[in-house]
Amino acid sequence: MILSLLVGTGVFTVSLVCFAMTTWLIVNVALRLIRTNLGFWRGVAVMIIISLITGAAHVMLIALWAVVFLICGEMASFDHAFYFSAQSYTSLGYGDVHLSERWRLLGPLEAVNGLLLFGLSTAIMFAVLNRLITNRFRREFDRLGQE
Repeated sequence: MILSLLVGTGVFTVSLVCFAMTTWLIVNVALRLIRTNLGFWRGVAVMIIISLITGAAHVMLIALWAVVFLICGEMASFDHAFYFSAQSYTSLGYGDVHLSERWRLLGPLEAVNGLLLFGLSTAIMFAVLNRLITNRFRREFDRLGQE
C-alpha cells in the first residue's frame, strides 16, 4: 500500500505541475485575446480556445496516468490503460476493469486528481468568462454615458 501511495502521490504532483503550466498558458492566451472591445464572435472564440486547451490538458493527464498503469504492469495495452484511466479520472467508474490489490489505491487517487483539476478548470473558465462579461458591461455603460 505504501508503494502505491508514493507512486500515486508522485503522479498527482506531476499532474498538478502540468496543470499549473496549462493555467499559465491559458492566462497568457486570454491576455492576448481579450481586449476591451471584443465582439460576440471573438468572445465565443476565446471561450472555445480556452475550452480546447483545458480539454487537451485533461486528455494528456489521463494519458499520464495510463502510462503509470502500464509501467506498474496493471494493464496489457495502452488502450486498456487509457480506458481505465479515463474512468478513474472522471470518477465514472464502470467497474469492468480492476487494479490488483497492490495498486488498487491508484484508482481513487486518480479520481481525486481528476475532480480537483476539473474544479480548477471550471474556475479558470469562469474567470475568463467573467472578464469577457465585465468588459462587455463596461463598454455598454461607457456607450450609454456618452449618449
